[in-house]
Amino acid sequence: MADARLNAPNLVSAFRIACVPALLWLAADGAMNAVLVLFGLALASDAVDGALARRLGQETAFGARLDQWADFALWAALPLAAWWLWPEILRREAAYVILAVACMLLPTALAYLKYRAVPGYHTWSVKLGALAMALAIPLLLLFDIAWPFRIAALFQLVCAVDELGITLLSAECRHDVPSLLHAVRLRRQSQT
Repeated sequence: MADARLNAPNLVSAFRIACVPALLWLAADGAMNAVLVLFGLALASDAVDGALARRLGQETAFGARLDQWADFALWAALPLAAWWLWPEILRREAAYVILAVACMLLPTALAYLKYRAVPGYHTWSVKLGALAMALAIPLLLLFDIAWPFRIAALFQLVCAVDELGITLLSAECRHDVPSLLHAVRLRRQSQT
């Protein structure tokens, strides 16, 4: 019997993970355009994997974890790649970069400490925050327009509070919790 983990949505998520070393290598080599194209393709794959899983009826806990790890790896690699290509911009925007990275790492780290697993909450706020970053980062790096990135970085605080709240309210590792309000409802349902 074929492994159920080997399906189209998981291959799309695996592609995103495979992009990470390629992005870092291209950035270290100074290939700015190639980094931007590959990062764009990786972001597009993030929009596709979940929709594909739902459409094909191939939603699995493994797929949700793989998607979460792929997102985490991609967004964690971006500051290093950007540092190699645009160090002066990152130096100037360091406070916002640190804020955005901390807001990504802290909820994930605390969830891992609590559950010994990385949840795939896929919150609405994180989806909106990722879209904001996907639009703001090229404006910052290519055109040196900083204000959209600064707003997107500040919005990461909302994302972090949302995810931290879900982690605090949930006794077990959950996936696909759209918001803190949903976590409150799930907790109330489990107590009745």
